[in-house]
Order: sequence, then structure tokens, then C-alpha cells
Amino acid sequence: MKKVLLTGAALMLVGGMVSTDASYAAEPGVKITGDARVRLWYMSEEYKDNFGNKVGEYDSDTSMDSRVRLNIKGTAAGGSYAAVRIRMMENVMGDGDTDGGSIHRNNNDNIWVDKAYVGIPFSDMFTLEAGKNRQTYGPLGATYNFFYDDVHVTGLRGIVKLDNVEINPFVEWMEEAQNDGTTTDKNQDNDEIRFGAHVKAKLNKDWTVGGMLGYQSDERDEVAGAGPFFYEDEFVNNEGFFGSLYVKGQSGQFGIVGELGITDGDLNGFNSWYNDSVTGSATQYADLIGSDDTGFGGYIFPNYQIDKLNIGLHLGFTDGGFVPDRAYGFVMLGGTDNSKITKYAIGTGGDWLWAGLVASYQINESLKLTGNFVYADVDAWTEYGDGPKGAWAGELNEEALDSAWELSAVLQYTISKGADVYFSAGYLKPDFEYSNYMLEDDAAFAALTRFELKF
Repeated sequence: MKKVLLTGAALMLVGGMVSTDASYAAEPGVKITGDARVRLWYMSEEYKDNFGNKVGEYDSDTSMDSRVRLNIKGTAAGGSYAAVRIRMMENVMGDGDTDGGSIHRNNNDNIWVDKAYVGIPFSDMFTLEAGKNRQTYGPLGATYNFFYDDVHVTGLRGIVKLDNVEINPFVEWMEEAQNDGTTTDKNQDNDEIRFGAHVKAKLNKDWTVGGMLGYQSDERDEVAGAGPFFYEDEFVNNEGFFGSLYVKGQSGQFGIVGELGITDGDLNGFNSWYNDSVTGSATQYADLIGSDDTGFGGYIFPNYQIDKLNIGLHLGFTDGGFVPDRAYGFVMLGGTDNSKITKYAIGTGGDWLWAGLVASYQINESLKLTGNFVYADVDAWTEYGDGPKGAWAGELNEEALDSAWELSAVLQYTISKGADVYFSAGYLKPDFEYSNYMLEDDAAFAALTRFELKF
């Protein structure tokens, strides 16, 4: 707790040091923006074992979902602001009797808030934000970064601007007190807290470098579960250091973007979209995060622009249980924006190496085609529970994956300003080194259509 108080005091001290005038001229009022998305997808049958028995949950899947998000920002006359983001629906259609509630996986409703914070500008150099937010730190802005992308947090964040450098010190409460599945103690400071700083420097108009360094403390009580199937060493406190470095630049027709991340062994997978509980059942590992090994991961994407064609080689790796952000990847290997037709999440079930030839061609102002030809090699964890856990590790199909080929394409068509439609399709050929279910190496095919609107 002392560390938290010191960090909070440091943030306020920075604000006091740079503050020269707490009153700024601003146009008071409320601004509403937002976005909407509708997806329609198809996935071929799930893998079957050598006896022809279905292993997955369906033979094939055709479905649709939709989402609408509203961003509301209210600004006071002195420049301070309050911001909130409201999400609506975001679920598979077809169950009209329950669309009004109890179907959403997060909080049993189909309308909820994932951002609610205030911002106070102490000067033109320092702004303090406090509340519930979603943070992204990386070279691509808000577009599917490798390490720290759209992570849900609650806490304090500073925005310090010094010429072409931006510094973001932060302290974030990830789990408030202990929840052992039967009782919830919100009155003691046995919390899981993350604090550190992100720094980004724009060297010139073409080159940006940055990185982050942080530490996560975890004072939650370890809770031993009942039953003979629990493993005491699974209930670990998830604390340790984490960090990343990234670069993005352009020199003439040559461009490059890359990122490298590291996580303490007990933090592997901490940047996923899962809340990390130290409780569970006898049939499910309670701790979704952590391993015995320090995790490393990274990628580099050098590319070359020839008129309307951009072609590049995408190279990456994960090791020691490192898991990149779930949204990172291609079409069927990794998440990106086609998560509904992703077959395997990169970095899960083993240590990964991948290489992909990525080519994009701007056909005209409204039409863009991107193609991917990717190969991934996986050093699979072939024994359940042997090796880093991480999100998804040990699930069907994933712990035995040895390698896979992906051939995919994405066509983007701009209907009008702010309205785009995407057509994605992928073919995936996996190879299994080992499987308790004797899975056949059947290929998978999937296609997705996504309509996006920004207003």
C-alpha cells in the first residue's frame, strides 16, 4: 500500500511542479461520438479424431453479431473533462427472448460501460486522468498492438508532454481485495496493483520510438481449493516486472515497425482480456496467468512501398509462456479484427516462431486488398499442465499444435466517409505433433464479412 501512496503522491507532485495556472479557456459542453459494427461469419467443421468423432462444439458455424459504442465527453469551462464509453449488444444474434438481459458474458446484460474517468489539466504540460479506462501503449496507436492493447484498468494515469516526448506514469488496481468464490472481502488492501510508466518519443515526422516498464504487486491471499485435483503450486501470486520496446519508422519507400516484450514468469499472459482469479474448480485451473519461466516475445515487419503495392515480411516469436495481446495476428492465426474466425491464438499451447509474407494493394481510393501467406512452427507443450499455463494453454486442439500454414485475404471497401465493409477469408492447414484425442490434420476454412461505421 505504501508503494501505491508514493506513486499517487508522485503523480500529484508532478502536477504541482508543472502547474502555472489552473484555469484554461475551453468551450464547455458535451460531445458524442461513436462507432458500430456488424459481423457475419462462417467456419468449416471442427476437427474430428481418427474415429470420426466430433471434438469441437459444432460441425460448422454460420452466425452474426453486432455492437454499438457511444463515446460521451463533457468538458468544463476550465478545461477539465469527464469521459464515458457505453457499449450495447455485442453478442451473437438469434436468441430474441433473452436479448434484453442475462446473455452478455461480462455482466449479464447487453448494455454496459467500459470507460468512466475524469481528466484534469494542471497545465499545458501535465494532465491527470483518474477512473476506469482502457489503455493501449504501442507503435500502432489503437490498432492491434503486440504487447499492451486495449487493456481494461482502473486507476490514475499522468500525461506529461515535453516537446516531442510524452510520458505516462500510471498506477492501476487490477483486482480489488480477495474473492475466494464464497466470500468477497473488499475492505482490506490485499490487492493486485500494477504501476509503472510509458514513454513515447517522436524523433521526427517519420520515426517514433517508445517503451514501457512496470511492476505488478499481488497481495491477494492464496486460496486452496477443495478436491483431489487441485495443485497447490497453481495458486501463485502474479507479481513481477514487465516491459516493452517498440519502433515505427519510414525512410523513403522503406518502412519498419516492431515491438519486443518481456514478462516475469508469474505474469505471462497478464495482458490478455481475462481477469485473473486465484480461485477455481477442481476441473479447471484457477490461475489463468503465470508460469515458471520468464516470457519473451516480439515481432518485426520490414516493408517496401512500390507505387500502390506494399510488400513486407512479418517475423515473430514467443518463448517461455509469453502471450501477446489477443487481438494481435493475422486472420486464422491470431486475432486481429477477425477474431470470430481465428483458429489459434498466437503464443498459446507452446513456444511459437512465425513468418508471413504480407502484401497490400490499393486498387483505388475505395478498395484495398491485403493477402497473407504465413507459416508458424510451435514447440508444443504435450503434457497437460507441463509448462507455462497462460490463457488457453492445455485446451483441446491447441496444446498439440506442431505447425500450421495460413493463406488468407482481406478486402476493404469504403462505401462512404466513415463507412467501410471488410471481406475476409482464410484457409488453415495444421499439423499435430501429439494429441490425446488423436486429431486428424484436417484443413479449416472460414470467411467473415464485417461492416464498420464511425460517427
